[in-house]
Amino acid sequence: MSYKDASLSIEARVTDLMERMTLKEKVAQLTCANSYGGESVYETRAEKLKDGIGTISYLNDSLTGDNKKDKETIKSIQKFLVDETRLGIPALFHSEGIGGAQIPGATTFPQSLNLASTWEPDLARKMGEVVKKQLRAYGFKAVHSPLFDLGRDPRFGRIGETYGEDPYLVAQTGVAFVKGMQGDNEVMATAKHFVGYGNAEGGRGGGEQQIAERKLLDSYCFPFEAAIHEANVKAIMNSYGILNDEAVSTSKWLLTDILRNKLGFNGLVVADYGSITHAKLRYRVAEDAKEAAILALKAGMDVEQPGNQCYQHLVEAVESGEIEEALIDISLRRVLETKFTLGLFENPYEYGDFFYEIEKSENAKLSCEIAEKSMVLVKNEDAMLPLKKNLKVALIGPASDTKTNFFGGYSSVGSASTRSSDFDKSEEDSFLRLIYTGTITDNKESLKSIGIEFDDQPTPEQREIIMNMIRENLASDASSKRVYKTNEEFVQMFYPNCKSVKDALEEDFGKDYVLHAKGCNISKAIDGGIEAVKAAVQQADIVIAVLGGKESMIDPEATCGENKDNINIGLEKAQLEMMEEVFKLNKPVISIVIDGRPLATPSVSENSKAVLYSWLPAQSGAEAIVNILTGKMNPSGKLPVTILKEAGQIPMYNSKLPLYVEINEWAEYIDNSKNTPLYPFGHGLSYTQFEYSDLEHDSKVQVNGELNLTFQLRNAGQVAGDEVVQVYIRDRVSSVARPVKQLVGFARVNLDVNETKKVAFKVNMKQLAFHDLNMDQVVEPGKMEVFIGASSQDIRLKGSFEIIGEKLIVERKAFSSKVTITEL
Repeated sequence: MSYKDASLSIEARVTDLMERMTLKEKVAQLTCANSYGGESVYETRAEKLKDGIGTISYLNDSLTGDNKKDKETIKSIQKFLVDETRLGIPALFHSEGIGGAQIPGATTFPQSLNLASTWEPDLARKMGEVVKKQLRAYGFKAVHSPLFDLGRDPRFGRIGETYGEDPYLVAQTGVAFVKGMQGDNEVMATAKHFVGYGNAEGGRGGGEQQIAERKLLDSYCFPFEAAIHEANVKAIMNSYGILNDEAVSTSKWLLTDILRNKLGFNGLVVADYGSITHAKLRYRVAEDAKEAAILALKAGMDVEQPGNQCYQHLVEAVESGEIEEALIDISLRRVLETKFTLGLFENPYEYGDFFYEIEKSENAKLSCEIAEKSMVLVKNEDAMLPLKKNLKVALIGPASDTKTNFFGGYSSVGSASTRSSDFDKSEEDSFLRLIYTGTITDNKESLKSIGIEFDDQPTPEQREIIMNMIRENLASDASSKRVYKTNEEFVQMFYPNCKSVKDALEEDFGKDYVLHAKGCNISKAIDGGIEAVKAAVQQADIVIAVLGGKESMIDPEATCGENKDNINIGLEKAQLEMMEEVFKLNKPVISIVIDGRPLATPSVSENSKAVLYSWLPAQSGAEAIVNILTGKMNPSGKLPVTILKEAGQIPMYNSKLPLYVEINEWAEYIDNSKNTPLYPFGHGLSYTQFEYSDLEHDSKVQVNGELNLTFQLRNAGQVAGDEVVQVYIRDRVSSVARPVKQLVGFARVNLDVNETKKVAFKVNMKQLAFHDLNMDQVVEPGKMEVFIGASSQDIRLKGSFEIIGEKLIVERKAFSSKVTITEL
């Protein structure tokens, strides 16, 4: 069989294999099996996998916690496919990776907003390399990461999974992660969610989006386009929702006309879970599952996930003449090319020793380094930080003595779950309602098979039967097979070195110097909690308040996460009430925000001496926080998002279009204090001071040329530190409105005390390309302004130059500037 001959070209092997396949075998490669811990797939393999399968979902929330057993299950499923199906085509097992490999014991990394806050893409590359090795050693060669969505709405429950609000920063960070993850064709990374997912109306994830085509192409598509051409990303996942009145999963305009024809993607398009069924059951653009399948396939969707509710009907569609088999072959070829490229036919099993990989000390050090560099100190009045020793500290707040809040919903910890009375709640609980909605839509056919039939909505009696089935399933699902019962137990079992802030602070200061009082839970008051806090504060010299929320899909206290959009973008009421009482005691307060969202904290920020955003810093989060507080590490993170004062300001982001004559005027609200954000994009303080000087740059640049600019950066403070320098450009006059400041370059620069370095940027004018009135992508001649600073608002150097020549139409933008840092 020629397709098994590794010496032949991939094209030849794919062609040979396709010629041998039946229609059912072809369609099977366009579908997915959901493992539910793997055993159910393995036990029913003779039926479910007899024709082979394209991909297999094996996410952490279905694992038992027994890594040896689960690794063997993966291998057994693969062995069946290779040895016992007619053609022996291996499956592509996929997992998640934005917070580390989603496997118990795998290195957990700070989540995406943390990574973006470092403004150091090389850390993303290094993280991707670690995640790749741990996934491959477990048996995975595909990962549904990272997100290239723009995070511009703090109500969106998944904004913490994004790399922030700016297309350039998102592209630079995401491209580096993909390069590290994919390596030399070792793993398939998946850029998601194409496109506009995080910017639905009202912050409702998966809801309606209205994005004009120029904005779509120039802003929202830019990170994906960069991933395609800079990182050769192998897969792209569609977004949930409706964009400009088209269901994304069945939109030929988006998945073919834009993604393939305009952006130049030729890899695999995989469906976000259930999104093809949504075309029929939620968005009502298809009559039935078969029509949804036909629409999605014609649109350019290659693989349905996590099952085959719709694509199973493609066999019938071909046999009835509704579509041609050639259409199946187009997507099939992409699936097989991907599998051959990844070397699945030569080695379909794990590669490396998982337990060896997760024990490498350098991986934990990298996680800690990312956490430390991602901490953003947004306020430090009276140089309150770093802390002096021998202070008695009142440590308060709902996240002061917990570990699980450090982890995102798609980390191994965040997705570990217990199926017990934790979920035995009323039918009005949001999690139960979510499952109920999915059951009566995505699993309507399954309900029919057990005698529950309805047209649009179940009857009240049917609804009660379905809800009882869900409760029973949640109470029993895999809980007897798990080696842990709660997330806290999971952390203790798999991450025994993970500490709470209380643990780390007591180790550093001594237990006698730390007075702890939790005060309240994330959303609810504790009886006597505030009184206990006040007693601790009155005995202390200083207060450290560890505040924030919880990112999770399932935790009862979740304030954000997938399917957890939140109209409240600030701290929960119980925390605000506690802090109000604390501030009355007139002790200096340091507030730390642990959360997956950029929370608005106007009252806490105003009354605190210092404020630190730590995001979701993972397994070394507590040490990283204490290292910043004590000055062992100099804070250097910068905001990848604009932090607002309240939800009414949404949307407010740096690369906005001009509203007034003045560049920094944002709005004209009656309440004048709401006309600016709380903290601007790119902001972040240090324990030292940096001086910018001696800007030099070209005065004229050809439309197809590069702007050369240099300046000097000096550490004028008392401690060594890192400064993240940022370069922005503004078009003075253009044929269409352009951003008031477009980020075109940045660099992290390390400086010893009194050290000066020269920083040089080369900015390709194709970075400034945009779609003009004719929807041509152009670089226009004209006068430009350049801004260099410590944030989008803290501009230290200014200049101007002129782009000369004739208007240039370009097929492809330039995606990144070049930077050189030299010692003086």
